[in-house]
Amino acid sequence: MAHPHILRLDLKRFRGFENLTWYPGPQMNLILGGGDAGKSTLLDAIALLLQPSNGYTLSDADYWQRQVGDEFVIEAVMCLPDSTAINNLRTATWPWEWDGAAAALPDVEGDQSTRPPVYRLRVRGTADLELIYEIEQPDNSTVALPTALRKAIGLVRLAGDDRSERDLRLVQGGALDRLLTDKGLRAKLGYNIGQTSVQAALSSEACEKLTALDQSFDMSGLPSGLQLGFVGGPGISVNSLIGLTAKRDDVALPLLSWGSGTRRLSALHIASVLQEGQPIRVIDEVERGLEPYRQRSLTSELSSKAAQSFVTTHSATVIGAASSASMWYVNANRAVGSLPTQKISVQQAKDPELFLARIAIVAEGITEVGFLRRLMSVYVSADWRSLGIVVTDAGSNDSVLILLEALLSGGVRFGGFADTESACKHPGRWATVKQQLGSLLHRWDSGCLEENLMPLVNLSEIQSFIADPEGKKTGYRLRTLADRLKIPTATYEAVLTAAGDEAALMQIMIDAACGTVPEGVTDTGQKKTYKSHASSWFKSLEGGDELAEKFLTLNHTIRRDAVESSLIAFLNAIQAELGLANDQS
Repeated sequence: MAHPHILRLDLKRFRGFENLTWYPGPQMNLILGGGDAGKSTLLDAIALLLQPSNGYTLSDADYWQRQVGDEFVIEAVMCLPDSTAINNLRTATWPWEWDGAAAALPDVEGDQSTRPPVYRLRVRGTADLELIYEIEQPDNSTVALPTALRKAIGLVRLAGDDRSERDLRLVQGGALDRLLTDKGLRAKLGYNIGQTSVQAALSSEACEKLTALDQSFDMSGLPSGLQLGFVGGPGISVNSLIGLTAKRDDVALPLLSWGSGTRRLSALHIASVLQEGQPIRVIDEVERGLEPYRQRSLTSELSSKAAQSFVTTHSATVIGAASSASMWYVNANRAVGSLPTQKISVQQAKDPELFLARIAIVAEGITEVGFLRRLMSVYVSADWRSLGIVVTDAGSNDSVLILLEALLSGGVRFGGFADTESACKHPGRWATVKQQLGSLLHRWDSGCLEENLMPLVNLSEIQSFIADPEGKKTGYRLRTLADRLKIPTATYEAVLTAAGDEAALMQIMIDAACGTVPEGVTDTGQKKTYKSHASSWFKSLEGGDELAEKFLTLNHTIRRDAVESSLIAFLNAIQAELGLANDQS
């Protein structure tokens, strides 16, 4: 690729990361994770390594467990094209070769290598709270990593604390300063602004006090001739008082006074113009100050750029729009795991909020979603959504497995709720997921939700079970039973008589609720009709809620105990994951 990008990032004893190796993607990297997991620290590490100036002041909080005596190291293996002038440094810098996992020694004796050249850049925080910038050579010697090279690599940083104004002012090393590249400008501005006096704006009384102060300075042997002028602030040069303005209602206003989102987008745009869209972007909380439509627009723009970017977010809108980004999850153990795009893409588009949940439950179908939501409100909390719980519909048994595997590979522990189909295709994979999730994965011993719950209903309650609480589907349900019994009359008495007894009728009800096609039926139209019966029962969000309500309120046989204990174990595991007391029994 013809732009600078990081192939491998290593952190050693930097803030909350004792030891981390990460292989980011070459373009947009979207980083997710819980609060204080270390997402911003990853961005800060990249920004510290590539910052175009030497103005950062270290503190003990930058060191692992605040142990300043043990230096920290941030190292990146990078592709650096000729446009960075890596070959024009005062000291010759020799490349390594990328072997797919690390910077390897060049094969100087063999045929011409096809492996791409790379460089090892690093910054060390010493025991003296100093930063040492280095390039490690293949012979293990080091040369200085100059600010000129870091400027040429190009870094645009938008921090979560809204400090994008740095790139909108003439701060040395900032994007505006690098864009203008007027070497004499800073000296001229510094001199002219420094000579500007605001004396004329003072009241006569203030002038007298300033004169008295000047005399006092002179008598004490201090500098005299005092006046007021632009002097900047701590760590800020006078030139930093110069920044961009833009017109609003024909009045030139500092761009710094515009909205947060506009300032951040402006800083990014300057960066794109600065290096033809190729700088490395580091953006914390990319959604900050932006409406959803502008979040989608910015995310699509970042995704489409060839340049590498590192982005954190707490926005479902951003996640849904980042369909082509490399997605990463930072878990509570400070491990960075990949969320495989192909395996999560459907859920990313359909229900992006699940990637922001404290605990998400991946359910097999919409019925299970409705059922679980009702159980959550009864067994966990009436306001379970505010606890960070998301229940999502994966769409199929296989989709639950694929999504759980993908999440686990990224270090995310989500709950799962799925059927145990009669012809289980992947018993080994399911066993592996169960071993990793334990009670967070609930699977029936056999069959589906309806097959496990409906037989628990006391047969004396069977007519109440058929009844739809809103009365809209009761007649349709009786008609599905009549059709299966091949009788014209769709009343409860008629279907019970035709079935023979309540036990036989219950089995027919289960078949109808599951959309089971009777044996011997071969006609395509008839098969479709039998499968459609399920829609009159519980195959909907509302149906799942109704099934849960019936499970909770109707009289049941003693077989309920086994099923309920299985569900309680699952719900207790959800509570434990949230740090709540398991008070269900």
